[in-house]
Amino acid sequence: MKRAMHLVALACMVSAGASLADETQRPAAVSLDLGSHGFIDIIRLGSRELVKAEKDFVGASVALTPAGDGTAGSLFTNAAAEILAAHIDGIQASADGTVFTVRGSYAGTRHRVPFGRTLTVDAANQTIEVEEATDFSQLDPAVLVSRYVLRLPLACGTNEHDRMFGFGGARRAELFRMDMNDIARRDQNISAPRGHWPYWDIGGVQYVADSYQIWKANHADTPAYPLEEGTNGPGWADYSERDAGLTVAVTAPVQSAPWSITINARAGVVSIAPFPPSQMPAAGRSLGVRRFHFRLLAHEGSWPATAPCELPFPTYEAFLASIPYYQLAWAVGTSDIPTVIRRERVQPSVILRLLYRGDAWQMTGRMKTIGINRPRYQSWEQWEADAHLYLAYLRTNGLPRTTTK
Repeated sequence: MKRAMHLVALACMVSAGASLADETQRPAAVSLDLGSHGFIDIIRLGSRELVKAEKDFVGASVALTPAGDGTAGSLFTNAAAEILAAHIDGIQASADGTVFTVRGSYAGTRHRVPFGRTLTVDAANQTIEVEEATDFSQLDPAVLVSRYVLRLPLACGTNEHDRMFGFGGARRAELFRMDMNDIARRDQNISAPRGHWPYWDIGGVQYVADSYQIWKANHADTPAYPLEEGTNGPGWADYSERDAGLTVAVTAPVQSAPWSITINARAGVVSIAPFPPSQMPAAGRSLGVRRFHFRLLAHEGSWPATAPCELPFPTYEAFLASIPYYQLAWAVGTSDIPTVIRRERVQPSVILRLLYRGDAWQMTGRMKTIGINRPRYQSWEQWEADAHLYLAYLRTNGLPRTTTK
């Protein structure tokens, strides 16, 4: 029997109106509905739905394929694959309503894989911890596991160009949106053999052993464009719109490998794969009990919870307003302050870098307003160090009153 359980948990900060200055004033609650679609049915931030499963959505599944016999052609044969959808047998809640224990199985017509899932609410850190242990050890040796995925159906807005997503790398956060035309036309065939600019519909991060790769593509049937690869990446992915978003962060990325997180912004689905389809199918006995631990962080605004803005939004708003509009438009392409913060998601340090490269005299004046005298002609490395001092002052004291247009 399908069961659903409602959880009201975390305290977050949500905007009360159009002004960015209201962003940290009113608390909102995060709520979840669990169970009926095999994983998480609904996640809300206040009245805003971030995740919502429609009828017949499969929230979690395991795919099986016949084991090859080692002869030519059998290694890559995935015919007659069986999809085992998750079925919830029961949900138990702790007395204080912060820990939920879910029992169930991935079941098909011939095979069954039991699992246990724990969701823990940490109100202080505004985090929902999800841990799943799936026991593949009793599977028939004649079948292999080819995919194991947990899916979150996003409650996307109607404007596809407001859909933004991002992934964390060791060197930077890759943040982009569906209408970002950032690939030169001569390079466009890397992602799609079409005569128009690409839309970035899909992106992902994948960990194998101790290394990761981040990619994006403009359609599910086109090759991926590589963004970054390396080791010891932070292991997170984020889907956002202008008002709110959801970050998924793997707790121990290296120790949990292999895994992947894929975001299909056009379809509106986040796929968290403890055993990704890019891996060669594996026997259940070799996978044993697969334990996977990650966090779900709902957040107000478009910035990922794991890569927040360097300044509080009201301070950032005041800082941008202190820049002459023509200089801001020259530096970042627009003087629309909410767009710079919410849609372009430009860090304040990037604004400072663009300003001092274009007008070092103004930067000298800004440093004087916080009591630091610097010569106009400095190396960019020294200006970078000064930018950190300036931002640290703004975080503590707000914008100096003497800073004007």
